[in-house]
Amino acid sequence: MIFRQIKYYFKIVLVNLLILYSLLYLVELAINFKKDKLFKNTRLYYLNSLQEKNFNSKIYLNYGVYKGLDKEQKILPLSGYENSTIILCLDEKNQPVIYLSDKYGFNNSINEKNDFLLIGDSYVQGMCVHNKDNLNSQFKKFSLTSNSLGVGGNGPLIELATFKEYKDYYNYNSVILFITPNNDYYDLSREIKNNILLNYLNQETFTQNLNNDKNKEIKISILNSFFGNKTQRFWNDSLSVYHFNLKSLTNSIENLFKNKNLKINYEYLFNKEIDIFFIKTLNEFINLIEKDKKKLFVVFNSVNPDILYPKSDDAQNLKNLLLNKKLDQLKEFLKDKEIAYFDFNQYILNKYNKNNISKMFKRIDGHWDHYTEKGFYEITEQIYINLLR
Repeated sequence: MIFRQIKYYFKIVLVNLLILYSLLYLVELAINFKKDKLFKNTRLYYLNSLQEKNFNSKIYLNYGVYKGLDKEQKILPLSGYENSTIILCLDEKNQPVIYLSDKYGFNNSINEKNDFLLIGDSYVQGMCVHNKDNLNSQFKKFSLTSNSLGVGGNGPLIELATFKEYKDYYNYNSVILFITPNNDYYDLSREIKNNILLNYLNQETFTQNLNNDKNKEIKISILNSFFGNKTQRFWNDSLSVYHFNLKSLTNSIENLFKNKNLKINYEYLFNKEIDIFFIKTLNEFINLIEKDKKKLFVVFNSVNPDILYPKSDDAQNLKNLLLNKKLDQLKEFLKDKEIAYFDFNQYILNKYNKNNISKMFKRIDGHWDHYTEKGFYEITEQIYINLLR
């Protein structure tokens, strides 16, 4: 009798849980439909598809250096897989953007001699446009050649480390350093906790010798370990593709309870130590480039449209903090050092508004992403007009 009652109540609980999950799943589908993310393939899906078609080829996902910051490793890789096919990202049509990495793991076709070496994050790497529209290709339209050491997620200190580690392997006349205000301060707040990166800043001749054979082997083992078992990840990926993990619903609930206090959500922007490290990193760039008898230009990427055109007092305060206080501090330092710079934020604010900003920024998965093809062209054109001509 007791067993029958337990079985009965168990069925009731199970049925109710299934009904509850079904309702939550319908909400999850509605959220993803609104964001235009419903049942979309992922990078991992395309990776497995390409590997099936090209069994003997080297095909990998893009690796972000920041993913190794909190790990205990013999070395800190500063680029991805070398001489390989890399799935960088998915564009606004949910199609993969793919490139062939150079012999150091960056998105380049190495030229014998370049006008410029580009340093930066995902904008310099080319997210999320095909290579015919990235910065290297845009500079060619102005009869200029460039190679880039950009990797998505890089902040100022990783960029300095990458420059010190790989600069001598590329032939160039000048350097263009791209600063992205809306994430570089956060990136730097994490980077200064990594001892290897601090060595690049504090020791003039420090290097990991990442290009020697032994460290290349260690690097590959680290990358392989990070990406792990593809079969297991494919199962996890399927849960995301079909939204069984209720990820969007969970994120929406978290956002409802997220503290709206600017100082709490962006505490790193109020940390004066981060400002000091930013200036110190810039100064090290300047010293290195002057020592090599080359020239440095600095470009401030635009912040995303949510910050450019704020819809709340909190967003307006963030805009003022980034575009006035933070950038003014960096600009004053560059002026003192007689370094030429260009601020793309001012250009966009003068020429575009919230109704036509989609010409310059892509919208992917319901949120603002990187520049459009037109955006990459116009920032290159303005760099040429304001800094190079």
